Amino acid sequence: MNSVQLLRGPLRPVLMGLLMTVACVTSVRAEQGVALTPLDQVPEGVEVRGKQVAAYTWDDRQGKNLLVLAEQVGERDDDGTQSAFVYAAQYVLSGERPKRVWMLYDDVQHCEFDAGLRFDRAATRVTDLLGDGNTQATVGYSRACTSDVSPNEFKLIMHVGKSEKYRLRGLDRVGASWWDEDAGALRGMPLPTDCSVAAQQALVSQYKEQGTELPLPGCYGDEKDFAKAPDSYLAFMRQQWFALMQQQDADWSQSQAQPQAASEDDDTAP
Repeated sequence: MNSVQLLRGPLRPVLMGLLMTVACVTSVRAEQGVALTPLDQVPEGVEVRGKQVAAYTWDDRQGKNLLVLAEQVGERDDDGTQSAFVYAAQYVLSGERPKRVWMLYDDVQHCEFDAGLRFDRAATRVTDLLGDGNTQATVGYSRACTSDVSPNEFKLIMHVGKSEKYRLRGLDRVGASWWDEDAGALRGMPLPTDCSVAAQQALVSQYKEQGTELPLPGCYGDEKDFAKAPDSYLAFMRQQWFALMQQQDADWSQSQAQPQAASEDDDTAP
């Protein structure tokens, strides 16, 4: 079973309105980020671990850059366990061979339940937040080893050059709400709009959930990585986190409501 405990109880229906739509990164406007060009095949000399799920190029002061994303879920071993991983890397495409700037690798090893790591493609952004021609590459992904449907660990990571990395880590909105047949509505802890400890505790108190661990579904744990970062980095990452969680919340809520609506249509059919 997942280490994240599902919240149950007499909670208000989850609001589905006022949700921000997150655009696909392949159509980023200039004011939203650096324009990206998708690639089906990466150049020779670029390492791809696992199955390639996306690749993009863009230009900045370094020259032409490449970002590649890949993921892999393995078959079950003889002992019944399962492993999975995600891989991302940025390259500068100059000289005789591509030069790797940074690499990201995360995995789940020997999971006794269902292992899963998956990029959220809407999280992939390249920005020039300081306006100096040096870009920041941001990716996000979920990580799980679970036997049920409940929120997964979620990481949003910004890379700046070779050595700078800034992270927000918490829980996504998968499984955060469910259909209550008696009430005829979705129930669950609503999506937080402030991930400070005080705000999360206030939300728990409002909904009278006892013993709920933080972070709540849809929130990150802390902002410690940004203590010495430019203010624009944290502002962007906060905005990006909440936009992603809003979209996840909308998608999950719709997936829970649609089966119920279909069932009602079947019941009223002649």
